[in-house]
Amino acid sequence: MEYLKDVMSSKNYEIYYKTAKSQVDNPLHYHDYLEIYYHKEGACDYIIDSRIYTLRPGDIVVIRKQKLHKAVVKDFTSEYKRYVVWMTNEFIETLIQKEEYREIIFNRKEDAELLRLPAVNSEKIREILDNLVEESEQNDSISKDLLENYLRELLLLLCKYSKSSFYIRKVEPRQDPIVKEVMEYLDRHVLDRVSLDEVAENFYMNKFHLMRKFKKHTQMTLMEYLKKKRLMIARNLIADGEPIQTIYRRCGFEDYTNFYRAFKSIYFMSPREYKEYIQAHNHNVLMLRLDGGGNEEEH
Repeated sequence: MEYLKDVMSSKNYEIYYKTAKSQVDNPLHYHDYLEIYYHKEGACDYIIDSRIYTLRPGDIVVIRKQKLHKAVVKDFTSEYKRYVVWMTNEFIETLIQKEEYREIIFNRKEDAELLRLPAVNSEKIREILDNLVEESEQNDSISKDLLENYLRELLLLLCKYSKSSFYIRKVEPRQDPIVKEVMEYLDRHVLDRVSLDEVAENFYMNKFHLMRKFKKHTQMTLMEYLKKKRLMIARNLIADGEPIQTIYRRCGFEDYTNFYRAFKSIYFMSPREYKEYIQAHNHNVLMLRLDGGGNEEEH
């Protein structure tokens, strides 16, 4: 069984530069920290909630805490190169003192989650990322200080670019309008009992045609999307101390057995084991199964 690394090994931040050909199609997932993704090379779409972007080299994607997202690699035979930076909100607050800048970082508008900059600005970001990767491979106090300085510079530049519209080209997501409406419908009814037949009837579509269209544009089924939305809510409720016996009903599951099976298929531990895990580790970030956990339940 393969798993998506979804846990920070360090307390505050991690930096990666990945160049290998992608071997798997990662599932829709989310983090409890900020992710900055710089696309260097490879045919790739990026999904954030109900939006899908076709990336170009140099594109920068900023994914806020607990936003469902995934990269969809379209050519597994070519190299897929990208930089990935993870930072906790608490650490960012130590780097960025001005509230107005933190507001830009933490509460970005949807049309500012993907930045497509002129070459000179994009190259400046890439140079900072190269410096981050280089210093992250060292293990001395000076490198640690340099890392924090580079991370602060990266965040400030992204704030600056977000506020300066003259060199930001707004990028409209590539998305089928019907699929977008269906995803928004599922978001509105995420805690209700929803069936494929009901969704298809609501949109006056043949359910098999809807299934194919949704899968083509999102790389997942309707029920996979709905299940992961529900489990995200369930996971937060468990972390907040909500009794497990009441959570499954609140999150749209018909019975505890289905909830148990769905939860364990994604987090590879039971809801109760998960509760014990976050209590012991004082956080609630886990890895997700790459296979998506098998059959989906329509409830």
